[in-house]
Amino acid sequence: MARVTVIGAGLSGLTAALYATTAGHHVVILDRGEHLGGRGTSESLDGIPFGFGPHLLQSNGPLAKVTKKVSRLKMVLGRLRMDRLHVTGVGPLRPRGNVKQASVLRRLLKANDRTHPAVSGARFLSDMGASDGPISRFQALQKGNLCVVGEGWSGVVGRMASALDEVGVLIEAGCDVVSIEHGTVHLADKRELETDVIIVACGWKRAKKLLSPHWSEEEPNLQPMLASTVDAALTSRPLSQRHGIIDEESGVVILDYANIQPRMKLEGAFLSSVAFEREGESHETRLQRLNEALDHHAPGWRRHLINERQQRTITIQTVGEKPAFDDLSDKGMLLAGEWVASNHALADAAAQTGKDAGQHVSSALD
Repeated sequence: MARVTVIGAGLSGLTAALYATTAGHHVVILDRGEHLGGRGTSESLDGIPFGFGPHLLQSNGPLAKVTKKVSRLKMVLGRLRMDRLHVTGVGPLRPRGNVKQASVLRRLLKANDRTHPAVSGARFLSDMGASDGPISRFQALQKGNLCVVGEGWSGVVGRMASALDEVGVLIEAGCDVVSIEHGTVHLADKRELETDVIIVACGWKRAKKLLSPHWSEEEPNLQPMLASTVDAALTSRPLSQRHGIIDEESGVVILDYANIQPRMKLEGAFLSSVAFEREGESHETRLQRLNEALDHHAPGWRRHLINERQQRTITIQTVGEKPAFDDLSDKGMLLAGEWVASNHALADAAAQTGKDAGQHVSSALD
């Protein structure tokens, strides 16, 4: 049995802790925040789970599997439907009542022909603005297996935290790690924790500082992909029955969670929208661009507001040549997070790399 210290209580850190504990190791989780979940967080306002823009995961992907592993309750998912996703200038990705057009679009999507605006728009959604997202998410979208979480991310995180609490894993919040070395974690309050293996599962910005002294070769060159988000609960349904609108020209995606997940039982819409960064554009201009897109595609939405949350800037994901989870295993360190190499992206990548790190603790032992 090894002593394992996990830095970060987001989806990757919680997943790593679950699998390391299952393997028989003694695990402690450290997080400098007061709330669990990292970027995978949501807040309930009038019973509606407000997050930070749309989050998508695969119904049979790593996060769904780890949630199923720790909870008897089935995850509440809403599946995106191609016939109710509209790409500007194209219409629905799977039109009803037009067999010929539907057949053409199905063939183009299957061939991943990104020269066609329908395919480019679908990839824009599945890749969340990235130019080289994993094909698995695009394929999941076509099969009806790309989903939103109807219960909010706090529900998912809560299940994982409860499972860890049941097996006695200590989660220490408000705990700031300032540096790490082989076998030791140094905290801002001057404490030093001895450990056998360190799993670095915080976001890339913080991980970069902690890992900088330890790379044997050149440090990974990863860049954050920034975005602005607007989440709004309304008394009306400005998108009608549509699941979402993909406006690639404006760099915007707008989803209506109330249409995607009817079990939310909302009379009006719950719009979750995101505008992805453009070179040279300020955060304020990007948020303004998103609001203008909402005014265009969901006219009158402001007159029907119940609650809203606007986020000027948030990191959606990292792009670049990502390190493998075991690149620093010879130094007693494993890596987990969406910034670590995986066949998945975003929340599913966080869960997959967390699983990889948790299952391979022995590879980082002396």
